[in-house]
Amino acid sequence: MSAGSAGEPSPETFAVLSDLIGQFNKTGVALTPTTRFAEDLNFDSLVVMEFVAAVEDRFDISMPLNILPDIATIDDFGRALEKLLAEDGR
Repeated sequence: MSAGSAGEPSPETFAVLSDLIGQFNKTGVALTPTTRFAEDLNFDSLVVMEFVAAVEDRFDISMPLNILPDIATIDDFGRALEKLLAEDGR
């Protein structure tokens, strides 16, 4: 997946993340790049870990847990994901 403009994740990345978030979105909030995991989706630490596991399974990667405190929005997560995939040569 290639990065979008201005350091934003690609639309493809956003679409995949939105699809994965769907199974955890109990609030029914419409997803945008600026949707916040804690404030808008009410993700607690357990849901975050389940979501990260789903992303890891989907992309066959391992997300370092030390980056999670810096991720607040879907956009943030997409940038981190694309960086990991680029470092992995994908």
